[in-house]
Amino acid sequence: WQLYLSLASLRGFQGPNADMLDMFRGSQYLVWYFRALGARIGKRVCLYPNGADPMMTEPELVTIQDGACIDEASLISHLNTQGVFTLNRLHVGEQCVMRSFSRLQQSAVMEPRSVLGEHTLILPADRVQEGEWRQGWPAGPGYVIATPLRKADLPALLTSSRGHAITAKPKQ
Repeated sequence: WQLYLSLASLRGFQGPNADMLDMFRGSQYLVWYFRALGARIGKRVCLYPNGADPMMTEPELVTIQDGACIDEASLISHLNTQGVFTLNRLHVGEQCVMRSFSRLQQSAVMEPRSVLGEHTLILPADRVQEGEWRQGWPAGPGYVIATPLRKADLPALLTSSRGHAITAKPKQ
């Protein structure tokens, strides 16, 4: 923590309200920076394209899988309750989205393709189910927009309601 605080003061060389990391918002350079600090980040991840305050405070406890997008959101791995300070991991699944001012707190999990809407708080140890959208402070039960397709579902999708196979006809 002390090392992080020391580096944070060096990042603000442009003035008290500026952070050097703001120049790299949404770029691969920011992903590389957080990987260097210990975060486990997959491919095609977009971090903080509109900034964040704070950006990840404990990157070594954060896992973000492929294709996730974290907008102006907070990934907070610590909790201080009545003087008891605890640290736990955070997990953001594949193709998850955290919209502006959403907050994922310690030991919470976002399963693949889940979405946190604007101004959404996920409480410690909560789990956002696969494909679920959540909204609220704190977030109540979410809703699933669409069930993810599985390979086994394809034959049924390629059959008409009368049981005939659907085929593409070439244009004449």
